[in-house]
Amino acid sequence: MKKLLFLLLFFCLINNMHSQGKTFEKLVSVGISQPILNNGTGFHIGFNPSFELTNTFSLEGQLSHIYTNIDSYFLSGDYGQSNDVNLLCGGRLYLNSSDNKNRFFINLLIGLNYERDDRLDREIREEYRLGFAVGGYYRFKKTNFGLTYDTHHIVFKFGYSF
Repeated sequence: MKKLLFLLLFFCLINNMHSQGKTFEKLVSVGISQPILNNGTGFHIGFNPSFELTNTFSLEGQLSHIYTNIDSYFLSGDYGQSNDVNLLCGGRLYLNSSDNKNRFFINLLIGLNYERDDRLDREIREEYRLGFAVGGYYRFKKTNFGLTYDTHHIVFKFGYSF
């Protein structure tokens, strides 16, 4: 309960943050994911705050969850579910002018990944490891579309910036 209150307070503070004309942006996204080696489909939900340092570069973070229903694991053929939670940080590089409402950008993020696999409701594996995300995005006004590689998943994302 204390962690939940801390996160709520943290997001409330972030929401009001502005500094010396620099902008703080929050991107909320949902998406469809496909694991790299396993056969299955997943659902992504994420929150990406970013802080503009220059017109072309921003610091970015990501808190995301990917739930995947695995139809067939790579070598064993087993089925089950996988849950991935990423807590990442890194950079965002804009590829065109900030004067343009429609912008292309790429990001590269690294951090912590927590994965929980539940195979055939009999074997549960939990693991903490290095997490990462790299992707390309197109922003049309405040709507974002992206294709990313998030810790062993290819994800098509749709989001809104505020």
